[in-house]
Parts: sequence; C-alpha cells; structure tokens
Amino acid sequence: MRIGIVGLGAIGGWAGARLALGGHAVSALMRGGSAADLSPLRLIEGEREEAAAIRRSGDADALGVQDVLLIAVKAPALAEAAERAGPMIGPKTLIVPMLNGVPWWFAGGERILSVDPDGRIAAALPMEQVVGCVVHAAVERRGDGAVVVRQSNGIRLGEPGGGASARVEALAAMVAAAGIAASVEADIRRTIWYKLWGNMTFNPVSALTLATTDRILGSELVPFVLACMGEAAAIGAAVGCPIAESGEQRLAVTARLGAFRTSMLQDVEAGRAIELEALVGAPRELARRAGVACPNIDALYALTRLMAEGRGLV
Repeated sequence: MRIGIVGLGAIGGWAGARLALGGHAVSALMRGGSAADLSPLRLIEGEREEAAAIRRSGDADALGVQDVLLIAVKAPALAEAAERAGPMIGPKTLIVPMLNGVPWWFAGGERILSVDPDGRIAAALPMEQVVGCVVHAAVERRGDGAVVVRQSNGIRLGEPGGGASARVEALAAMVAAAGIAASVEADIRRTIWYKLWGNMTFNPVSALTLATTDRILGSELVPFVLACMGEAAAIGAAVGCPIAESGEQRLAVTARLGAFRTSMLQDVEAGRAIELEALVGAPRELARRAGVACPNIDALYALTRLMAEGRGLV
C-alpha cells in the first residue's frame, strides 16, 4: 500500500515507521518547502530499536496520490495541512485523521465552528473518504529525531456514521499486521467522546497550573475536575455519546499514569499553539446546541483562553 503521512511527529512517526517496517511504501509530507530527507526514522519501543525507510518531501505533488493518508498534526494546524496534502488525495484515498478532541465531522453535516470556522477542513477532506480514528498511545519525538513509544494500547477505527464496513476492517487488519493493535468500533463517535471525557479537563488544568496529573489529583482541584467531567458526560448523553462510568472511576485510571505530562502541558512548555478549541471549545459549542448548561467548562475555557492569548498560544 502507498501510505501518506502528514505530521511526522510522535504519533505520525510511530504509525509511519510501523507501517514502513511492515512492508508498505510510506511517504511523509514535510512542512513548507522542505528538501527530501532520505535518512531512516529511528523507532524505539521497549528494548528494541529499528530504522524505518520513509520517503520525506515538502512537495505533495512529488509524493503523489496515496492509498491511505494519515493526518497526525495538532488540531490548530489541520486546515493548512489538509489543503497542502491535496495532491496526495485521490478519489479512493482513505483519509484517517489521528487527532485529539472533537473532529470537524463529529456533528454530521453541521459544521462545528470551533474547529472549522470557515469550512476549509471540510472542503479539503472529502467526507465520504474519512475514517474515524482514536489513538491510545504515549509516544514522544526526541530531540535527536528518534520516536520513542512509552506505552501503546493501539488505535480504534470506525465509520464516522457508525456501523461496519469492509474498508475499515481491511484498514484495521493492515495496521494490526504492521504491529499496532487496531480494533473496529461500531460507534467511533462514542469512542472519541469517551477519550475526550478523560482528557478535556486535565489538559487545560495542567496547562494553567504547569502540573502533572498526579499533582492535580492530589490537589483541591479534584471537585472542580469532577464537576467538569459531569458536565461533559451530560453533553455526551445529549449528542448520542453516553458514558457509563463515574468521574471517580475515570480518575482512578488517570492515577495509574503517575506523573503524566498532558499534551497541552507539553505544548505550553514548548511555546506551541494549544488544542483548546478541539478539546474544550467544541464541547461547549455542542452543549449550546443541545441546550446543556456547562458553567464549569465555560470557566475552564475562559481561564485557559486568557492564559493562551497572553502567551501567544492561540
């Protein structure tokens, strides 16, 4: 298979390297007019280190149409990345966004203004070719360029509209054969919301406090975190994504991660744009549409937005 990657960072590098090592022809679209880079990508997982051959170029036309296009950029960069990747998308290309938070297609035919305000993403990525995806992995891109897998529970794939399909089954089988655990979800929207429910509070709280999750769990912020999670669960129920667990049960899962640095905390520390709209703004927008009050989430959004504006992170 011809596999294209947009966003050869931690997650994109991990998926691309695994697929390349599995025998597929993997190409990565680099930023701007980056010259072709022929050096192998180092993948470190446990005690094993491997070198993956990935064709890299800043010219999407040169890379050409792909069978599968994995998009692994941060949410604020998605519109530009999707437009740049246009020459890599043919009429049969499967498009797999490996994103955090609420994707642009989540509300069906109704645009989510928080994540796609001017419709650029929807215009660049044909909806009928999109496969929903949720990533459960802790991966980092080291300063020396190596991709290090700290923990992996694989990925979940599914049709955006729900139900089974041969194309998603085949895609999951291909990913699994390359060494990444992959499952097919009957309702990928619920899977997306469940992951969001667990991280939409800890991400901004960690960004505001510069604290790892263990410190947050040991602080007086726990009641506030649970209040936000309760509101998020209510929003989920209103949009067809109910959650069966309690907030306390989910916090117990987070506690097992120890001194975990959320992705938003890492972005703040590195001076990168944060994924505030995909993680918090979009749920607020869906709450307004469904008539669900979420005052705690509103407060968390306002605090984080003000901090990010002051640091130039939005």
